[in-house]
Amino acid sequence: MVSPAEAGLTTRMSADARRAQLIEVGWELLQSRPIHEMPLDDVAAAAGISRTLLFHYFPTKADFYLAVVTTMGERLLRPPRTPAGAAPVERIRSLVDGFVRLVERNRLSYTALVRGAGGGDQRVVDLIARTRDALVPRWLDAAGRGDASPLTRLALRGWLVGMEETVIAWDPQSVRREELVDHLTASFLAELELAEGRV
Repeated sequence: MVSPAEAGLTTRMSADARRAQLIEVGWELLQSRPIHEMPLDDVAAAAGISRTLLFHYFPTKADFYLAVVTTMGERLLRPPRTPAGAAPVERIRSLVDGFVRLVERNRLSYTALVRGAGGGDQRVVDLIARTRDALVPRWLDAAGRGDASPLTRLALRGWLVGMEETVIAWDPQSVRREELVDHLTASFLAELELAEGRV
């Protein structure tokens, strides 16, 4: 398939639409390489624009990377729907299943992003950390433990990072998804009980 750039064509878009397009291109390209190894020439070519025009929307390479990571964070924080009146265990299972599906759909890009830590850009590293921090109260609220202690919050932040690594390393050929989701749900609830001194 010939890209717009190869055909010598560009499409006029609003600034917001063009920025969104470039971020999506960056997200797609993360499927095949770490973010710090993504040439902006490739991004511009895939979007059908010049490298110069790309810098009109993102002044630096780091600004572009930060925009891509910010979008990833927003997607990660978008909670999946849970059944009305669902019990805490059902809500947690829904969050686990939603995260597993997110990584399934974006395995290479997600792995490249979190393991590459944004190529060492401190703003990206900080954004990933803030994204993880923001997940903690969402999961605690789902579990009906919004008033959890600082120790519990710290322990669950560590659990979330461990879950992330587990799902990245998961091989669907050896472990069924339902089995993984069930295990992670039970693991979360056990960690919660342990952190609160209930076991």
